Order: sequence, then C-alpha cells, then structure tokens
Amino acid sequence: MKYKILTQISEFLSKFKKITNVKRVEDCALCISFEPKYELVFDLNKTNSNIYKSSSNLQTKEYKAPFDVTLKKRLNSAKIDKIEVLPNNRILKIQTTLSGSYKLIKSILYLEFTGRFTNIILTDENGVILEALRHFENDLRAIKVGKKLIELEPFNIKENESPIITDFDKFFEGEFDKLKNKKLEELRAIKIANLDKKIALLNENLNSLESKDELELKSKDLALRANLLIANLYLLNDHDRDISLKGANGEMLNLSLQNSPKISANEMFKESKKLKQKAAGIELQRQNLTQKIEFLSKLKNAILLSRDTNEINTLLPKKSKSKANVKNIDLIENFYIGEFKISVGKNEKGNALLLKEAKKDDFWFHLKDIPSSHVLLKTNKQNLSEDLINFAAKLCVTFSTSERGSYVVDYTKKQNVKVVNGAFVNYVNYKSVGIKI
Repeated sequence: MKYKILTQISEFLSKFKKITNVKRVEDCALCISFEPKYELVFDLNKTNSNIYKSSSNLQTKEYKAPFDVTLKKRLNSAKIDKIEVLPNNRILKIQTTLSGSYKLIKSILYLEFTGRFTNIILTDENGVILEALRHFENDLRAIKVGKKLIELEPFNIKENESPIITDFDKFFEGEFDKLKNKKLEELRAIKIANLDKKIALLNENLNSLESKDELELKSKDLALRANLLIANLYLLNDHDRDISLKGANGEMLNLSLQNSPKISANEMFKESKKLKQKAAGIELQRQNLTQKIEFLSKLKNAILLSRDTNEINTLLPKKSKSKANVKNIDLIENFYIGEFKISVGKNEKGNALLLKEAKKDDFWFHLKDIPSSHVLLKTNKQNLSEDLINFAAKLCVTFSTSERGSYVVDYTKKQNVKVVNGAFVNYVNYKSVGIKI
C-alpha cells in the first residue's frame, strides 16, 4: 500500500461519520461497514496488503477470538471522530466514540501497512493496547495487551508517483480484481497440486490390485495340491519334502515342501481360503478406490471452476476436520461455511443416507430433471442468504457433472421431499436457481 494512495483513501473515508459493523472475513482481513452502506475490506496480509471492495459475501469462517470480540464490542455502531494517516507512515488511524450505558467509550484503531510488521491494533483513548491481530515484541516496541502502544516514528518515504483517485468505487473494485486474481491463481495451483498427488496415489493403489480371476485360480490350485497331499498321506513319510504325485487327470505334480506333508496340506488349505476371501473382496476394494478417484476428480473440477478464494478454501480447507472418526466418509462429504454445514452424497448409497438422516427444516438440492448428487444444507432454522443458496446449488452441479453449461437446480425443505425408493424421490413446493459452470 503506497503512502500517497493511503492518504487519498483517508481523505475519502473522512466523509463517513459512523462504523456500523466490523468483522474479520479472512485470517488477516477486516471488513468495515461505514454508514451509510459503504463496505471496505482492509487486507493486512504481510505480502499483499491492500484496501478494496469485495464482490463476494460468502464468509467461510466465523471468527470468535478475543481480537474479534473486542473489535465488535468497541467499534460496532461507533461514531467516527477522526480518520487520518500518520505523517510519513503507512498507518491509517481511526478514532471512535461509542455511547455506552453509562459513559462514552473511546477507541483508536491502527491499520498498519508496514510490510514485515503489518498489523491491526486497537487501543483505548490513552493508547493502551486492547487487542491486536499480531502480538510480538522487539527492540522497538511491544505489541501486547495492556502495553502502551509506541507509535512508529516518521521516516523518509521513497515511492513512485501515484495517480489521483477520481472514482473511489472503481479504484477499490479494481484493487479487489487485481488482488483476487493473483491470490486465486496461487491458491488454486496449490490445491490442484495437492489433489493431483492424492489422485496419483489412489491410481497407483488401484493399478497394484491383483486380478480377481488370478486370485481365484491360485486358490483353486492350492486347494487341489492340498487335497492331493491328503489323499496320498498313507504313501508319504513325515520327512518327505520333494514329492511327485499323479493328479486326477493323470498328470504329474511336483511339490517342494517346507514342512511335513500333513502340515503343508493344512497350510495350503489356509492359504487357499485366504486367497478366496481376498478375491471376493478385491472388487469391492477396486470399487472403493475408483469412487474415491472419481470424487477427488469432481472436487478438482469444482476448484478449477471456483472464482473466489473463499470457495476454494471451503472445498479444500487448510485444516480439514479429522476424518479418522467421521462416519460414512466413503458415502458423504461435508463442507462448512461459518455455522452452516453442506453435505454432498458421493454415490447412490450416500444420497439415500442423506435423505434418511435429514431433518425437516434442512434444505435439499437436486439438478432439475437430471440424475445428480443430492446436496443437503443444514440450516439450524437460520435464514439462508442468496450467496449460500447459490453455493450449495453450485456444489450440486459440480459434483454431478463435468460438462460445462447452464443448469437449473431445484431446492426445497426436506419436509417437502418424499422418498419413493432409496435415493429416488418426489418433491413439491420447491424453488429453482440457475447455475452456469
């Protein structure tokens, strides 16, 4: 963030008289709503700090840390007393007053676009730190709760000439587009590489599976040899190891044993049984691996189609919930947006299970007149935003087809869905939303 750009933004913001709402929308990004109805995101990322207007209202995470609680408590509905840029410093200082029950509560918000030590700091009127995005201590200053904030000294800023901003809406939207496209492509590349590794490993496991026919053939051959040994035990001695026996069709079979003929026969029977069981389960294993590959491929396609970093982080979060104890992981995939959970059926059994476990007020999504994955949006009786409905509908499309085009997704409450058989249903009182991928 250039100093001369920041000073122009400060002058622009000085026309606003009140902060209606403050919330964190990303780990290092703060969304501030100014009255009347002007919303900006202050992105205090160390490498790409900026100020912009976001076109996305899909918040994937609800932040409830002490930092967030303190910001809301002190700044929501607060009157703006003064907005300025500290002289020769890339620091935006916002002074506010909140009318409390018994007294006026004064606060100062520092948005420091200072490179390595970029930060968001909230102090009281005396400059005592109440909270900060990043806590640290060095030779220059200590950013810790309860410490007096030492404002950074002015310095000689050397930067290229900055254009005069004549249209702030256009400027903020342009900054968002530049930042969004860069962050989007970087994040997309990381997630796709991660998925490609998982898909490659699953394909390797799939290709390494033995043939069902070969396993059954080995099982029959071992059983035949074991039976032949048992039938000829009266002719054999316990110390016999290299044996030639005549088969049922008159052919000679040469056997090289590690143990006595009787023990070897029992070992062959056991191994034959294991191979038979393995052959019976090999197709199920192959099917499971194939379904996992198909699902990850659909997830990869969904990420390729995403136009927003929040969408990508919802589809493949940094820290996914531990799947070791997740029920029905091979049937259902869960995605989380704030307090909402969206579940997608991975196959027919998963679709049927979603229908079975859904509550009457949950919203159910399905492609119109086309076989598709079932999607369930758990509401906890909360109102659904248009962005949330569109996201759930988009999940329904991307996990149902890889074909680009325009689709219609029907959605309704589960109480309006009647299960006919398995995952086949009839439904009424529905609405529809168009999705293009």
